[in-house]
Amino acid sequence: LQSAAIQPDQPNLSKPKFFDFRERALRKGSELVGNSIKGLYSKLESEGFNAGEEFVVAVKEGLRINSKIILGDRDVEVTLRRLTEALAKTDLKKLLAADSELEQNMKQLLPNGLNPADLQGGDMSAEQLKYFVETVKAKDNVRLLMNNLKSVAPEVYQAMVAERDVFMANGLDGLNQFESIVAVMGIAHVDGVEETLRSRGWIEMKPECNAL
Repeated sequence: LQSAAIQPDQPNLSKPKFFDFRERALRKGSELVGNSIKGLYSKLESEGFNAGEEFVVAVKEGLRINSKIILGDRDVEVTLRRLTEALAKTDLKKLLAADSELEQNMKQLLPNGLNPADLQGGDMSAEQLKYFVETVKAKDNVRLLMNNLKSVAPEVYQAMVAERDVFMANGLDGLNQFESIVAVMGIAHVDGVEETLRSRGWIEMKPECNAL
């Protein structure tokens, strides 16, 4: 089981020099973005959701059958830094506008009578939040929202999704020493990773299933 990989050539974030104000500002911004994301996950977990449960299960199953576990996503500090840089270049008013295509599609995925603002205000019940999370996780809905994000905030999409797609695909493409690989990743990354691997010569194979 290969659930993903820390590549040895990941960029290191060196300690900023005292007068390097831009670097210090970026690090402070990354910290704020990271805390906001942690707050979102804490909110979900307080409502009974286990964030990242699929990855925990994958690792446990891999260890159970003595597979080698490789963590293959980009270092979170690098991603937070890139996201901070991207947000500085993004028109947040346009991104969060009530009439934006992204907001309208989000509204369609919410339970009846709610709007995207209710997500931030904590005005959703546990049942409504569960319905929303499960609806958003559907592959077609993920594709719709990712395409919206790419259109209205391309820099944010690159930092959060596209760059990591390439990073994970590069890692998988280099695991030639294994006879079989199982990759576990967030559904928003599947299309991008598959596209990158196909460009490297990978061929999709349909699984053979015997009829019962």
